[in-house]
Formats: sequence, structure tokens, C-alpha cells
Amino acid sequence: MLEELVERRAEVIKRAEEYKRRRTELNSEANKWSELRDELNGRIKEAVEKAKSFKKQREEYETLIEEKKAKRGELNRKASTYYSMVEKLRKKNDLKSIQVFEGLRRRIDELELKQQVEVLSKDKEKKLVAKITELRKEFDRMQKELEKDKKLKELLRKAQRYRTEADKYHEDAIKYVKLSHECHDKMVDGFKEADRVREKADDAHRLFLEAQEEADDAHRLFIRYLRDIKDFNRVINGLRRKIREDFGFRERVEARKKANDIYEKFRDGEKLSTEDLLVLQKSEMLIK
Repeated sequence: MLEELVERRAEVIKRAEEYKRRRTELNSEANKWSELRDELNGRIKEAVEKAKSFKKQREEYETLIEEKKAKRGELNRKASTYYSMVEKLRKKNDLKSIQVFEGLRRRIDELELKQQVEVLSKDKEKKLVAKITELRKEFDRMQKELEKDKKLKELLRKAQRYRTEADKYHEDAIKYVKLSHECHDKMVDGFKEADRVREKADDAHRLFLEAQEEADDAHRLFIRYLRDIKDFNRVINGLRRKIREDFGFRERVEARKKANDIYEKFRDGEKLSTEDLLVLQKSEMLIK
């Protein structure tokens, strides 16, 4: 029974060592995923901060766009006032409508905005430039016709002055629109990058939790086997102590029996040998 218990204890010790090693390996793996997760979370924070900075810059551009548009609208209204005067004189002189003239200008502005803001193929951009050139020639021709009348020319000059000033604000607005679009694209790219990295960080965190959970299971089993080892030690030590005690008892009984035989020989007058004396001495020590 004792040998069987010792063998079983050896097996339990072996299993405990296996779970101890497994716990160490899993804790190391959990630390690896934890470090990767923290690194990825740092990259997420960096990407989000960068995206937010582009968002803030875009909002600033949007404010500037609104300001430029407001100023452009104010100047265009002043130009329109003079263009209305030009229209009245035109009717008197039976000249081509200023509305057509203004419509032509607006169409040129629209096409120029499209050229600057939109991404076009080479063929489409070539056709667009040709169209703008054609409309500009027609605009210049109409402007020369309107400028033949001196009074009309003066009114047109004032209208054109406001319109030219408005055009500057229009160009500024277009510039900020383009910059706003660039910031918007960079902002979107930043948030997309954060989302991509977040998926990796979530995976790393999931693997960290799995490794940590397995390490905790291994630790619980290791502790359980340690308790089993203690139980085996207690039982084995108790058995060994009992065996030692039983062996000592049998040895004392045997020594007493031998000593009694020697005493009987001594009482009968037989001579005791040295060995008999040693047995008597040993039995006295055992019997004490």
C-alpha cells in the first residue's frame, strides 16, 4: 500500500510540474498579447488625434469659406446694382441683354470651379478647358459691345470692379474648399486607420483574455495538485511512522523473549557467553 501511495504521489507531482510549466507559458503568452494590444491602442490614439486635428482644421476652413462667400455675395449684390443700371440703358440702346451677359459669367465661374475642385480625366479636362475658352471669347465680345456707350461703359466699369473684387473672394473660397476637401479626406483616412488598428487591438485583447483564462485554469489545477501532494505526504508519513513504531514493538518483544531465555539459562547455572551478555545489554536498552 505504501509503495502504491508513493507511486501515485510521484504521478501527482509530475502533473503539478506540468501545470506549473503550462501556467508560466500561458502567462508569457498573455503578456505578449497584452504588450501588442497596448502598442496598437497607442497607434489608435495617435490616428484618432491626427484625424481630429484634420477635422478641426477643416472646420476652420469651413468658417473661412463662409466668410469669403458672404463677402463675395455682398460685392456681387453691389455689382448687380450697377448691372441693373446697365440693363436699363441697354434697353434704351437696344443692346443684348445684360442677363445673358451675367449668365455667361456665372457659367464660366461654374466651369472654372469644376476644373479646380473635381478630379477629371485628361480627356474631360481638355474638353472643359476648351469650353471655358469658348465662353470667355463670347463674354469678351459682349463686354466690348456694351462698352461702346460711354455712360454704359462707366456703369459697367463700376460693376466690373465689384465683380472683380468678388472674384478674388470667390477664388479664396475655392482655395479653402479644396483645402477643406483635403482635410476631410485625411480625416476620413485617419478614422479608417484607427478602425483597422482597433480590429487588430480587439483580436490581441481577445487572445490575451483567452491566454490569461487558460493560465488561471492551469494555476487552479497546480494548486489543487499541491494540496493533493500535501495529503499524500501526510498519509505516507503517517504510514511510515506507524511501520517504524510497529517494527520497534516487535523488536522489543523479541529482545525480551531472548533475554528471558538467557535468564533461565543463568538461573539453571549455565555459563553465559559474550554474545548472551550483548543480547542482555541490548534487550535492556530496548526495554527501557
